[in-house]
Amino acid sequence: MTPSSIDRRIFIVGVPRSGTTLLQSLLAGHSEIASYTESHFFSRHFHHIPVRSLPVLTGDPTPRVREFLAENGEAPTTAAARLAGGNRWLLRVKPLRPMLTRPVASRLVQLLDELTQRRGHRNWIEKTPRHIRYIPLIQGACPTPPLFVHIVRDGLDVVDSLHAASQHWERPYDVDHCARRWNEEVQLSLDRIEQPNHHVVVYERLVTKPEATLRRLTEWLGLPFETDMLASYGETANRLVTRNEPWKSNVGRPIGRPESTRRSLTREQRDRALELLRRDRYDRIVEQAERRVVHTDGAH
Repeated sequence: MTPSSIDRRIFIVGVPRSGTTLLQSLLAGHSEIASYTESHFFSRHFHHIPVRSLPVLTGDPTPRVREFLAENGEAPTTAAARLAGGNRWLLRVKPLRPMLTRPVASRLVQLLDELTQRRGHRNWIEKTPRHIRYIPLIQGACPTPPLFVHIVRDGLDVVDSLHAASQHWERPYDVDHCARRWNEEVQLSLDRIEQPNHHVVVYERLVTKPEATLRRLTEWLGLPFETDMLASYGETANRLVTRNEPWKSNVGRPIGRPESTRRSLTREQRDRALELLRRDRYDRIVEQAERRVVHTDGAH
């Protein structure tokens, strides 16, 4: 497969529970875009170590690749079969895995390219929120510059939702962890908002003005806006959520800001979250995002 086989590699990133699945489901309804369940390819198998400026391969992604293909009803691909090239044995030797960082990262991208070509598309979306911490690695793995769509949501709503969702996970998050993660990852979005291959979507604007927000986003992506993205997003969402993700059970409901939020936190937890959250970062990113808005709302 040549790089020209794929026109756009789009990564949706952000803090979990910020609306990443909603945004993915809307865009995945576009007739020219293929999308898949969360891959976790980079966040689970590459880690930052003090002596390297970029993450290095520390785990064998082969089992996750097989699981990912099964989730998406796909058979093995050439890229999946050749994750380590002719050096499959290197993946089995933990101290040697960092040597495979670049080729394995590139083949994980190639895997998504191959799946997308099988489906007759030239554009794909990958959505794993934590990949916001792996942007330099991902950029180096793509043969042409990828596009990153960041979604940002009010910090207190995210802390509440993330705290509640994590109760389903092996290691539930406390309020301090949720707030710190929001602070750190919103700052990562803020740091990149002016870069040409990065676009920020504000969750509160997406759910109150979905068509205007999607029109602006598809224009930035260089794709035509399609009304079917809104009409079929619930059906699309059901294909992208696995049965192992019960915290996403609300995905697919009519779009709109929840009438009642922040229900999982006690008064003490809410006060603690407010103490820790750098809400000025949210204000700054909303201001900068709005400054880049093309004033088309009235025309549509």
